[in-house]
Amino acid sequence: MYFELLGTLRVQRDGERVDLGGPRQQRLLVMLLLSANKVVGADRLLEAMWDGEPPVTARRQLHNAVAALRRSFGTAKHLVVKDGPGYRITVDPHGVDAHRFTAMVASGVARRGPGPAPAGPAAAAVELLEAALALWNGPALSGLDNPVFEIAAARFEENRLTATERLAALRLDGGEASALVPQLGELVSRHPLREESRKLLMLALHRCGRTADALNAYEQGRRMLRDELGVDPGASIRELYERILRDDLPKRRPEPAPGRSFLPYDTAHFTGRAEELRSLSVHRSAGTALSILAIDGMPGVGKTTLAVRLAHQLAHRFPDGHLYLDLHGHTAGREPLEPDAALERLLLDFGLAPDRIPGGCGQRAARWRAELAERRVLVVLDNALDARQVRPLLPGTGKAQVIVTSRRRLAGLDGVTARSLDVFGPPDAAALFTRIAGVDRTAGRANAVAEVVALCGYLPLAVAIAACRFHNRPAWSLDDLVFRLRDRVTRLAELSLEDRSVASRLEVSYGRLPAGQRRLFRVLGTTTRPGEEFDAADAARLVGRPVPEAERSLEALFDAHLLRQRAAGRYHFHDLVQEHARTTVEEPELGDGLLTTFGRTTLAAVGDLECSIG
Repeated sequence: MYFELLGTLRVQRDGERVDLGGPRQQRLLVMLLLSANKVVGADRLLEAMWDGEPPVTARRQLHNAVAALRRSFGTAKHLVVKDGPGYRITVDPHGVDAHRFTAMVASGVARRGPGPAPAGPAAAAVELLEAALALWNGPALSGLDNPVFEIAAARFEENRLTATERLAALRLDGGEASALVPQLGELVSRHPLREESRKLLMLALHRCGRTADALNAYEQGRRMLRDELGVDPGASIRELYERILRDDLPKRRPEPAPGRSFLPYDTAHFTGRAEELRSLSVHRSAGTALSILAIDGMPGVGKTTLAVRLAHQLAHRFPDGHLYLDLHGHTAGREPLEPDAALERLLLDFGLAPDRIPGGCGQRAARWRAELAERRVLVVLDNALDARQVRPLLPGTGKAQVIVTSRRRLAGLDGVTARSLDVFGPPDAAALFTRIAGVDRTAGRANAVAEVVALCGYLPLAVAIAACRFHNRPAWSLDDLVFRLRDRVTRLAELSLEDRSVASRLEVSYGRLPAGQRRLFRVLGTTTRPGEEFDAADAARLVGRPVPEAERSLEALFDAHLLRQRAAGRYHFHDLVQEHARTTVEEPELGDGLLTTFGRTTLAAVGDLECSIG
């Protein structure tokens, strides 16, 4: 089991979230986890569970809460045990994010080593501290309002800030002053009285040649301390200020010469995906194994947007270059890029002269691996068709990082950490719409915004297009937009803007399917109600094929993210995908007579028809 305290309390067992029940069980669990593998006295537990005022029946209720907590753990109920005057939870500290964070920070600080700052960033320490900070998913113990937990949360937050400052100091020692200025500026704005953060900002600005800004940062802090607390800055920051004034700091270490970078711009409208970014940025293959992250999902779900944001966040770890290549696996009007052409493009972008690039896919792949050997390079392979297209493009060593996006699950790639993206939840979808449409035009209309994003199926592309159209049409009200999107017949047409449309993205995925899968897609889209589930037997009956064959086709459509699953063997459409299936028209094929004759019947009606003709 894995326990998360650095954010909202969450427990996962085998990848599934555990329902912990009411607030008393949650408070009980947090108290036990804060002192993992140690006995917590009953009085201490009661104080936390009842805000210091337990009722007469509190000890009996404590016993009941322990029993309920054990039941929620299922087969792991033995983790919580009675031990003398209290209770104890037996867990691996690495299975609790807060304890894992503490251990990783301690290890990262130890790896930095004593003595003067290193000539370059201590790579191992930097990666450990970055991975530790990526464990956070919001304010610690969020939602647990109690003095006991507020004290613990404040301690965690202090450790988080300290780790952030240590990481910034390491990167600053390595010459990354320019890249650090925005991050440190934000840190100082959130914690304006924290002098260590302000010192780092001053030093970063000075090393960038922005000495006046560095002195101004000091002056702003000095005024704030005087106005709010009536005190002067500490001796350490005053010394730094005076040394900057005298220009007697050690000569700044030069910024590392960057490799070529071809990353696309990181959109300012990026919304949500905090958990995905956290889990993907933490992952790193051990030893010499190549690290490959694969992001898959339905058209328009935001795979490229997430990959680009992740690449920008990881870029500083890979000073030898950042490469980006669109493989056109699902691009309208383009054939997928063949591996040999893709390798030629990668080698050219990496700096090889055209006359040094060999002919043939095999020789180019070998040269590509040789060029990247022992190099710290980030490679984004966007919009892949399948594993066959990607496999020759993979470097050969563990110093590179590869991020692949595809509309298909890339099960054919070995050693991949894969993440399938779902559509947004309602809050993130509403936040994206509001960010693009403008706060002024959505203020006080939360219900209308909620209906808009629901009609968009919470699909990020659809939400973004709807928001852009609304933003650029001042005469529209939200009610006008809702009215337009409510019509199922024209909804896909409404979700189109210049060269972007939901329908065109779906059409490309549909066009990549074999004929039999296209036919099944159309028939199912036309004969099922929105949200209705179906299985292989239903599909086989509709298209007149054996059940095993229908099941293989359904699984292929699922792997292409054109079908979804709530339970094994049961499939359903996303609303917008089904609308596309309903409006897709092709030449009639053998067996489509049922569809042609009876039109948009439901599965139930088809079943009744079969019984009647028997």
